[in-house]
Amino acid sequence: MGTNDTRDLSVLVIDDQPAVRSWVCDVLLDLGVGAVVEAGNGREALALATAPGAAFDLILCDLRMPERDGIETIRALAALGIESAVAIMSVEDDRVIELAGTLASLQGLRMLGTIAKPVTAQKLQPILDRIGLTAPVEDGGPRSAPESDLRDAFGRHELELQYQPKVEVATLRFAGVEALVRWKHPTLGLFQPSAFMPALESSDDYTALLTEFSLREAIACAGRWRLSGRDLPVAINLSAKAFDRLDLPERIETMTLEAKVPTDHVTLEITETQVARDTIRLLDVAMRLRLKGFHLSVDDFGTGQSGLAQLQKVPFTELKIDRQFVDGCAHSTVKRSVVEASVALARTLKMTSVAEGVQNEDDLAVLAELKCDVAQGYFVAKPMSSEGLETWRMIWSQRYP
Repeated sequence: MGTNDTRDLSVLVIDDQPAVRSWVCDVLLDLGVGAVVEAGNGREALALATAPGAAFDLILCDLRMPERDGIETIRALAALGIESAVAIMSVEDDRVIELAGTLASLQGLRMLGTIAKPVTAQKLQPILDRIGLTAPVEDGGPRSAPESDLRDAFGRHELELQYQPKVEVATLRFAGVEALVRWKHPTLGLFQPSAFMPALESSDDYTALLTEFSLREAIACAGRWRLSGRDLPVAINLSAKAFDRLDLPERIETMTLEAKVPTDHVTLEITETQVARDTIRLLDVAMRLRLKGFHLSVDDFGTGQSGLAQLQKVPFTELKIDRQFVDGCAHSTVKRSVVEASVALARTLKMTSVAEGVQNEDDLAVLAELKCDVAQGYFVAKPMSSEGLETWRMIWSQRYP
């Protein structure tokens, strides 16, 4: 399973029915979980979760319970800052269970998925597999980066790009990479984008510096790969603010010419929620990028307020389905329906469909069944350095030539 041994795991099971609790505990123990603790209601669970030395890896919570129901328990866990991963199990209909999971995520809890009762080993195993892939703090760094150090990060060359492989769903052949920015702080370690991007994007100066860095570094790296005989398409995330510059198409084209990279090997990603800006300027710049051969991707599709309307504003060539719908789509009717509709929409609009956040083989199988074009996520590979990518590519290509 993932990166964890189930023998090292500790799980808290919350359910008001003793027979159900006993059954779930037995299933967990059969799966090799080292320690399982029971709670008959939310009040007991909170006492256990906050006891001195308590450190549950996973909390399995029912929804309909006396004294303190599952929603109240979730609210309390979030308010207490509990870092345990959470999964919901219930006899309620799929929509209610899914929305309960969404509510937990919105309150900051680390949701691993939902389970429709009866609970089985087949339903629990994917939840356990995800524990090692969703650590509350990655790479040992703090949750937020110090803004006071941001202005020096560029000058000290502390920002770097890592590359996450993408594969064709039908064949599993290597299909390219997405460039993802990381901040290697000299004393605090590696920060993920969520820790510093909000602060960066609040400043026009920082945004301009990040745009220049990401474009130049990723395209130069693609050029080096091309010179060594590896022709890899690269996707680069851009803030919508980057599209405020009318000369953006010329600037990126110059970079591709210098690196000897074809423009159709470069995809520029913009999140759906960022598209709702200056439509005229955005469309102007986007159209000229397309005329020069660059691809445009709508990232995190399905998370904005008016996703379908946004597709009319920009000549996108790629639709990226957000990880919150992809992860667990094999065991969720709601998630599968969203993925299926997104893939069908992309096909109708002659866009490439890309699923991000693929965490397990079951979800990948669903993507193949739905004929999604491309997948990326920890099940394929984590983001890595350009040097590490070459080693990974050689191993992967031997498995899927």
